[in-house]
Formats: sequence, C-alpha cells, structure tokens
Amino acid sequence: MKKKISLFSHLFIFYFLTSFITFLCVVTFISDHFSLMIFCIGYVSSIFVSSILSYISSKKITAPLENLKIGAKLFASGELKNKLLVPDIHEIGEVVKVMNEVAASLHERIRTIIDQKNKFEAVLSSMTEGVIAIDLNEKIISANPAAKKIFRCLNTEIEGRNLHEVIRYPGLHKFVKTSISSSEPIEEDIISFSVDEQILHTKSAPLKNSEDKINGILIVIDDVTQLRRLENVRRDFASNVSHEIKTPLTAIKGFVETLIHESIDNPDEVNRFLLIIAKHVNRLEAILEDLIRLSRIEKEAEQNEIKFIYANIKEVIFNAVQTCMVKAKASNIAINVHCDEHIFINMDPVLIEQAFFNIIDNAIKYSQKGNEVDISVDSSNNHVIIRFKDNGVGIENKHLARLFERFYRVDKSRSRNNGGTGLGLAIVKHIVQAHGGKVEVNSTIGKGTTFSICLPKLDLNI
Repeated sequence: MKKKISLFSHLFIFYFLTSFITFLCVVTFISDHFSLMIFCIGYVSSIFVSSILSYISSKKITAPLENLKIGAKLFASGELKNKLLVPDIHEIGEVVKVMNEVAASLHERIRTIIDQKNKFEAVLSSMTEGVIAIDLNEKIISANPAAKKIFRCLNTEIEGRNLHEVIRYPGLHKFVKTSISSSEPIEEDIISFSVDEQILHTKSAPLKNSEDKINGILIVIDDVTQLRRLENVRRDFASNVSHEIKTPLTAIKGFVETLIHESIDNPDEVNRFLLIIAKHVNRLEAILEDLIRLSRIEKEAEQNEIKFIYANIKEVIFNAVQTCMVKAKASNIAINVHCDEHIFINMDPVLIEQAFFNIIDNAIKYSQKGNEVDISVDSSNNHVIIRFKDNGVGIENKHLARLFERFYRVDKSRSRNNGGTGLGLAIVKHIVQAHGGKVEVNSTIGKGTTFSICLPKLDLNI
C-alpha cells in the first residue's frame, strides 16, 4: 500500500532544504575569506535550487487542490457517479474521501427519489380516476391524464396555471373554494352540462408540507355519469316491471273475486270475464317469457355461450318476414326486401331472426293500413347494415335515446293495447350487442322511422 505524506511533511522538507542550502552558502563564504565571487555564485545557486524546490512542492500541494476544485464543480453539476482520485497528501486525501462518500450518498438518495417519482407517476397515469393537486391560490400543481381527459384538456399544459383558466366547471370551482377553506376532507357529486350531462364524484383532502402545514388540496374525481344513469335505469326497471305485472294481476284478481262473490246467471257475462282473465294471463306470460329470454341472452353473451354459424342473412330476414305476414296482411301492409342472396355473416340465426321479427312487428303495429315496410341490406368488406324503414307515425327525438330501455314506451296506452310487453327493443339491443354490432334509430314525426342494425362480417372465433 502506498504511504501517504502529509502536507506538513512537504512544507517541513521544503524549509529544511532551503535552510540547508543557505547554511552551505554561508560556510562557503566564510571559508573562502569573504570571496565575493564565490559568495555570489553560492547565493545564486541557493536561489535557483530553492526556486526549483518551491515549484516542486507547490505543484505537489496545488495539483490535488485543483483536482478537488474540478471534482467539486462536477458534483455541483450533478455528476455524482465518478469518484475523485485520492491524492498522497494526507489532509487533502481525507477531504476527497469525505467528498466521494457524500457524492455516493447523494447519488443513492437522488436515485431513490427518482424511482419513487416514477412509480408515483406510473400509478397516477394508470388510474381511471382523475387526480389534481391545487395550491392555496387555486393554481394547479399537477394533474394526471385521467383528470385532463375528464375535463377535455389532454393536449393542454395546465400545470402552473389558475384553475379558472383551464377548467370551466363552476361546480368544481365552488368545490375547490370550499375545500381550501376547510381543513377536513369533503366529498360530493358535481353535475355539469358543458357538453352533455356529466356527473363527477369528487373527494378532497388537504396537502401538507414537511412541517405539517397545509399548502394546498388534493382532489380525486371519478366520472360516475354512466353509473348514475344505470342506477336510474335499474330503479326505473324495478318500478316498471312492478307496474307491468301489477296491472294485469289487479285485473285478474278483480274479475276472479267478482266471479266468486257475485252470482252471475248470464253465461255470456261469465264467458266475457274469463276471456278478460285469459287475456291478462297471456300478457303476464308474455312479459315473463320476454324477461327470461332477455336474461338468457345476457347470460349467454357474458359467458360466450352463443353458438355462431356462417349463415345467409337473406334467409334469416325471409324467416322473420314470414312470421309477421299474417299481421301484415291483416293491416294491408306490404313488406319489401332488398338483399343480395350471397351475403353471409357469423351469427346465431335464431337470435338474429328474433331481433328482426321484433323490429318488423313494431313497424307493422305503428304503421297505418296500406303502408309499406322496406328492408334493405348494404354489405361492405367488414360490416353488414340492415335497415328497416316504415312510414308510420314516427317518434319524437326526446324518446330516441331511451327507446331501447326495458319497459320504456313512447305511447304506453297504445303499446299495451297492441299487446307489447315493452321489452322487444331491449331484446333487439342485447342480441345485436352479443353479436358485436350496434343498433341505431332515426325518426321523423309523421314520416316514419328507420332502425339500422350493423353487424360485423369478421370471424368472431367463437
């Protein structure tokens, strides 16, 4: 191991040699009886040797100090990986060792902080909930992608800007002010109508610094629009199904009690009562059958139990039309089919026929006598679009968005009189969705309605 020399040793050697040379010069001068030339030569020689020794000693001392200065600048600029060379001078070497240890410690801490920051950002980026940090002056500290998506500012740099500049949600602004003025967590729903109705479930919590002082708030935002809508649909469904079943049950109960407790001698009257009871029983049976059918379709779709085959679309349309022909002829309604004979898609023919039947049956019910129902099929490389157009009474725009909900009716009294259960179009929607397609409706009052079913032609691998 190389032995290190202290700074004191360097200085001691330098001064010792200088003194020794000076001593030699004085001795030479005395021994030569004060010879001026000898004295001058000795004096110049001592100065020269002393200068050389001074230069060597200063280099030995200043070189490590210069390296230490360069290393300190590198550490200050963030270059903490490279270690400084430890010089032979003991005192400077100890300083360099300490600096290397400090640099290694700082490098490890910075790496840990960066790793934690990356993990934190990865968690925030993968969250479906929006997260926004806001300071006490309502300036945005940070926001994750989900928050920017919710507030439609994905391509905008919002950090460091005032909340009011980039997010124009009055409900959120009010919530932020309340949260800043309160030291407790707050939770509430915010409703916005900026584009469509949007319901945001928001939670706030105070942000604290290292001294445990509040310097802002953290807001977590969850878009619950669809969830609240589904909750409303579920409530409506429970209410509607109760009403749909209660109505025929009440009628059946009333007529049965009349037959039991009142003596009716007229056989025709008894027969009329029984026919009414039978009608309501049939209605209850139809509702239950449709509910069971709808439940089965949903279950099979979720569990991938629907059996798809490569079938001809025109044959399925023809079968559905044949089933509706008796009712169509009774109303003198013509059904026209325009479809190529060589269009095949992957489907469950029984389910698709059921969907086609429900739409055609509705078209017949709500069309005037003597009108027509046109069915056309357009085929592309990837999709098949089947359109059902009638010339009936039409549907108001306010009803179109909810038309495929269970038990939703545009004209409740007319629908019941026509024998509808209120589940036909809901069944259509679920059948089409189970096939990876979509169903749409367009309507004009007094001119008719067009239902469009778009089904994929691609192999579903089922």
